[in-house]
Amino acid sequence: MKILFLDFDGVLHPFNVRFNKDLELALECDDKSLFLFCWAPILESILNEVDPECHIKIVLSTSWAHRYGWEDAAKRLTPYLELRVVARTNGYNRPRGLQILKCVEDMSIGDQQWLAVDDDDYLWPTHLLNQLIKTDENLGLSEISTQQILRLKLKELLLR
Repeated sequence: MKILFLDFDGVLHPFNVRFNKDLELALECDDKSLFLFCWAPILESILNEVDPECHIKIVLSTSWAHRYGWEDAAKRLTPYLELRVVARTNGYNRPRGLQILKCVEDMSIGDQQWLAVDDDDYLWPTHLLNQLIKTDENLGLSEISTQQILRLKLKELLLR
């Protein structure tokens, strides 16, 4: 099984998400053209191009999955992306890289059978930095260079 660990904030939309006065999650951003999950179609397009047969599955490594459960968090994605979601990481109190490593171990995923796309590289194991597609927390997947890196690494993942 090939896995893409996926964060939401700082990847599928800018990082700054807060509860509004109605206790609903909202994006706090000066650019009013941006909205929650505004860059999800970019990920969908890249995955559809690179892996139309859906060999790559998604494991949610986002605080949304811990707060709402992974099935409810997945429903916020496009239907195409939602179909790829199979699980979430555990250990929300641990740094993201360590959460992912624990999940890799628990799911018996081979060392070279996964990638992660995330804006958080805090305490990420240095020997696994090549498996992290690090996004800018304000630009996420809207950044062309990040899209190119993701596309290339996903193609390489399918060849392993």
